[in-house]
Amino acid sequence: MFEIAIVTEKNEKDFFQAALNIYENDENWVAPLNGDVLGFFYSGNKPREKKCNFQLWVLYENKIPVGRISAFLPVKKPKANEIKAGGIGFFDCINSQEAANMLFNVAVDWLKAENMQAVDANTVPGENFNHWGVLVDGFIPQAYGMPYNKEYYKELFENYGFQNYFEQYSYHIDLQKPFPQRHIDFAQRVIDSGDFDFKHLDFKQTDKFVDDVTTVFNEVWSYFHADHTKVERKEFETMFKAMKPIVNPKLVWFVYKDGRPIGMEVCLPDLNQVIKPFKGKLNLFNSLKLVSKIKKVKRARVIVFGVHPDYQRIGVTHALYVKMLGGLREAGVTELEMSWVGDYNQAVNRIYRYLGNSHLAKTHITYRYMIDKNCKFERFTNEKQENQ
Repeated sequence: MFEIAIVTEKNEKDFFQAALNIYENDENWVAPLNGDVLGFFYSGNKPREKKCNFQLWVLYENKIPVGRISAFLPVKKPKANEIKAGGIGFFDCINSQEAANMLFNVAVDWLKAENMQAVDANTVPGENFNHWGVLVDGFIPQAYGMPYNKEYYKELFENYGFQNYFEQYSYHIDLQKPFPQRHIDFAQRVIDSGDFDFKHLDFKQTDKFVDDVTTVFNEVWSYFHADHTKVERKEFETMFKAMKPIVNPKLVWFVYKDGRPIGMEVCLPDLNQVIKPFKGKLNLFNSLKLVSKIKKVKRARVIVFGVHPDYQRIGVTHALYVKMLGGLREAGVTELEMSWVGDYNQAVNRIYRYLGNSHLAKTHITYRYMIDKNCKFERFTNEKQENQ
């Protein structure tokens, strides 16, 4: 018999135990850090404060946690002509449509009561760098921040009525294989031309680089995403503080034209190669272990990579990539994941495919369910990019 309960501080541990129970014997899965999960919903202050309007639930079978789900309202207010879409995330469930439907129903009902017309899944409040989408192809060990789930999740979502809103592609690159010489020569000509300046992150100039990230992200991403909303500087400042203990400055690069930032890439070591035994818990002992082992990690993930469209066709993208490669090889990294890119972003997919030694490794789907049946479902096509 299934029972569902709202998550409180008293039973919060069951929200995490549900996932541990489901993936107990799955070698590919790594438990996200509990603090990372809660960080999407609560501030780090004590007492905790909600960062958004949300609700969490846990599903029990005979008092054993066997499922979980979150539902939340959009952090950014929808525009006048946009469908009001809430989100569900951190959905995990045993292989039971009945159990899944109970979780979906309670989340959809909550969102409907908040006047949402649709729900997107699996997503998180805020930016879509991490924990976004449902894995449907490429069931291999996950990289830090990338969602992994059971193969039957696709069926659970689609049987309920979720539809393919857009697909997300992740590319893997074997850094032990030589990079195509023609690409290196092309990139080197751009670097040697002196027309552009390339600089890696320097924590002694954090304020400057936070400014540069804010500028690049808001200028460049507005070209690629029709629904892009400006991200405030303080959000990136918070992100930099969180990254500092784990980031290698030579894996974060910026490119400038006449002193103005026009592109950047942010590459992080794959913490999952260290935190797997932690089972989501980052206590003092585990924190020390993480810091001591982070430099030995052999895989990294590019979470942000973008160059202003005016400079993409003249080799700046390749040059930025080659700069990053130097840092990766110096750090002893042998495998790189570039994730993720939406199916609507043909330009960046072309770049990733032709960089050399890359192959499509994983596909995730962002699903949408129409709560308001009077609203028409339409796949996300990013019309702004297509019309340029």
